[in-house]
Amino acid sequence: MRPHSFSLAFFLLFAIFVVAGNAQRESDEGTQARVASQRLVSGHIAWKTRMSNEGASIQVKEIERRGSQVHYQLYVSGLPTDQLYNVISWPVTQTSPSNVIQGASLGDGGIVMCAGRTAKECGDSSQKDDPIDFAFDAAKAEPYRLALVAGSFKVATVIVPDPIIGKDKNCTITVERLLPHFELAYVSGQGFPPNVEVSFDTQSHGEGHLVKTAVDGQGNLQFALMPFVSGHSKGSTTVKAMGTTCSPSIEFDWGK
Repeated sequence: MRPHSFSLAFFLLFAIFVVAGNAQRESDEGTQARVASQRLVSGHIAWKTRMSNEGASIQVKEIERRGSQVHYQLYVSGLPTDQLYNVISWPVTQTSPSNVIQGASLGDGGIVMCAGRTAKECGDSSQKDDPIDFAFDAAKAEPYRLALVAGSFKVATVIVPDPIIGKDKNCTITVERLLPHFELAYVSGQGFPPNVEVSFDTQSHGEGHLVKTAVDGQGNLQFALMPFVSGHSKGSTTVKAMGTTCSPSIEFDWGK
């Protein structure tokens, strides 16, 4: 199954507050923050939509949940089983992806495992064909980005163990934290009337902002915002759709 592709047009709302300094320094810091945020959002979208080969996909199977810790096994389809793969991870605590496992294999049904049969394969030779246990101690709405890569072969997925979802009628919106304390939030939606503009009312500590974003031909939308408010180290933000046939809303906490 080819990964669904959102429209690459998206709207960013930034509430950036810079410490006192000269005007040029404030301008430079604001520009740097905007550029860094745009790169994070663009990279997150690309991981979801352009990281996988055509026809390749990952099925994520939850195998255990204890409090905030969740365990998964991954099943890959659409990639060759005679390759050794590197497992790539991009946590929200890092600015770029990194290699976390070398020499992973695809076993029966495409399960991602450490075969341990040769020196190039990950795993213990005494425990051959050991499925990899992907365990995450998840914060609310924290995405875990994983990919398997072997040369030109690649497939990626985003796992959100503890999602924040808002639904109304046929419309759904979700939010993901792209930085550890929700300094940057990525909102996506599905099921909206296609090819229209939807407004979202956002509220944080009594400050309201209106975000307008376009819905693509498949009823999907997306935008990003920085919810922090000047003078506050933590708080809550609500986001609610307005001016359309459905009005889903979400609320999330930000700060330490």
